[in-house]
Amino acid sequence: MHVFISDAHIRKDDSPRGEKLIRFLTEMRPKLTSLYILGDLFEFWFEYNVVIPKDYFRTLATLYNLIQDGIPVHYVLGNHEVMIGDFLKYFGFIVHNDTAVLTIHNKKVFLAHGHNIDKRLWTSIWQQFLTSKLNHELYRMLHPDIGVFIAQAIAYLSRKQKRNTNIASGLEHYGLKKLNEAGSGLDVVILAHSHIPEIKKYVNGKYYINTGDWIDHFSYAVMTGDDISLRYYK
Repeated sequence: MHVFISDAHIRKDDSPRGEKLIRFLTEMRPKLTSLYILGDLFEFWFEYNVVIPKDYFRTLATLYNLIQDGIPVHYVLGNHEVMIGDFLKYFGFIVHNDTAVLTIHNKKVFLAHGHNIDKRLWTSIWQQFLTSKLNHELYRMLHPDIGVFIAQAIAYLSRKQKRNTNIASGLEHYGLKKLNEAGSGLDVVILAHSHIPEIKKYVNGKYYINTGDWIDHFSYAVMTGDDISLRYYK
């Protein structure tokens, strides 16, 4: 079973949704062939040279146990993965900085978080501010306790910006365009970012999926053989 999740925005492992995600991953462990995280697993990810956020430790340990069991865990970066160093790769994640095209069950699958398609003003400001190398260096000068507090506050404000159906429809339009792109050979496009779970099967047998989120919907996509579905964890 290949499982795709995104947008948990975990602030602490012991939060209700943090606990729920850990329980889900533990229950899925015997069935998993591979796991794909399509960005924004944590509210904010910024790598210091020698500091690991303790509030994420149990989630990371759960994922590490999957990797130790030989289950590949792919991590497609989203807009809340602000500063990535070597830690996730060292941990055993297969990291994709922007997009990934993989063959799964003989289907060509395109994966991306989808934030680069979102052209709202706040999203653009967020991207400009948090991808600046100067800001990264200034941020590193802060004590981690202060830095993480400020970053999570800003990330929370970003997540609370009003969402509308235009984002979801824009992502679907982009997905359909990728599927119909000449020479792409894509069978499935899976995106995230909108927090709105969606699955569309087109007449040519191709699929567009949005994995939704682990805040309100607790949704995830599954591929098992020829079966492709969107499910909800209750």
